[in-house]
Amino acid sequence: MSDIRDELQNLVKKFNESENKKKEKLKGIERKIAIVFEDDGRYHTYLKDGVLSDIEEGDINGDITVITTTETFRKILNKEEDALTAYITKKIKIKAKLMDKLLLNEILG
Repeated sequence: MSDIRDELQNLVKKFNESENKKKEKLKGIERKIAIVFEDDGRYHTYLKDGVLSDIEEGDINGDITVITTTETFRKILNKEEDALTAYITKKIKIKAKLMDKLLLNEILG
């Protein structure tokens, strides 16, 4: 299996290269996004004007913080587990204001 940081970076690259119309809604918005893997470290990225920065290692005080395990994260990416079900069953936790949770949905959706 590839390193989780590489998987995160691939997601960033895919998002940034996409021609997604939802990205227009993200213009003028800046957020710090922290991703905490309970079993494999802390990573972060910055959203600015519809573009995500490269993944960096380390802890930040994110506007949006996602907490999960690498197993759950990979299952969600591979569509083996539904993200909403994982959230309801507390396999993934999201610490953010409601509007930022919706923003995260725009980024991932």
